Amino acid sequence: MRFKDKTVFITGCARGIGKAIAERFAKEGASLALTDINETELTKTADELRKYTKTVFIYKLDVTKEDNVKAVVDKAIGDLGGIDILINNAGVSTMNYFWNLTEKEWDFNMDVNTKGMWLTTKHVVPHMIAKKKGKIVNTASMAGKMGAALEAHYAASKFGVIGFSQAAAHELAPYGININCVCPGFVKTSMQDREAAWEAKLRGVDNPEDVIKDYISQTPLGRLCYPEDVAKVVLFLASNDADFMTGQALNVTGGACMY
Repeated sequence: MRFKDKTVFITGCARGIGKAIAERFAKEGASLALTDINETELTKTADELRKYTKTVFIYKLDVTKEDNVKAVVDKAIGDLGGIDILINNAGVSTMNYFWNLTEKEWDFNMDVNTKGMWLTTKHVVPHMIAKKKGKIVNTASMAGKMGAALEAHYAASKFGVIGFSQAAAHELAPYGININCVCPGFVKTSMQDREAAWEAKLRGVDNPEDVIKDYISQTPLGRLCYPEDVAKVVLFLASNDADFMTGQALNVTGGACMY
C-alpha cells in the first residue's frame, strides 16, 4: 500500500498499459483521476477498479486540446484535493514509409504523444511547484531510443517525450519534483495487434502472427512485454524508492533495447 495517501492523475488509461498502471495503483490504495478520450471504455475500467480503492474519478480528456486539459486538471484537483503523481500515458501509433506519410498522420502522432504530454504536464506542474513535491512518469517507448523502419513519425514523437523529460528534469529539480520515462518494448496490447497487421501489409508478409514472432525473436528474454511489466516499473518511478532519480528513461524491453 505504498500509495495509500497519494492522488494519481493518469492519461490514456481505458485499456492496455494505462489500464494496467491504474489497476496497480488502485491495488496499492491510491486515489485516482482516470482520463481517456474513450469515455465508454474508461467507465468500464473505473467500475472494475472500484473494488480496490474507494476514490476513483473519471474524466473524458482529449490531451491535444489545451482548454480541455486545463479544465480537466482543475476539476481533478478540486475533486481529489490535489495531484501527487502524474502519469502521462496517452499515446497513439500508425505505420508507414516516411515518404508516404501524410501531414495528418505526422500531426496525429506528434499531437497526442508529445504535445499532449507537454500540455498535461504544463497544467499539473504549477500545483506541484506550489507544494514543492511531485512525481511525473511519462510513457515513452523503445522507439524513443532507437528508430525503427515504418515508424519514423512515431519514433520522432517518442524521442521528443524523452528529450522533454530530460529538459524538464532540470527545471523541476529545484522544486522537489522528479520526472522520468518508461520505455516499453514490444507490448502485447490491442495497439500491437493493429501494428502487426499494418507491418505485415507494408512488408508483404502474409500472416501478422509472423510479425509477432519476429518481435519475440528480437527480444532476448524470449517473450512479448505485458502491460503489467510496464506498470511495475511505472509504480517504482512514482514511489519514494526513486526519490534520487530524475531525467531517466528506463527500458522495459526484455533486452530488445539495452541503452
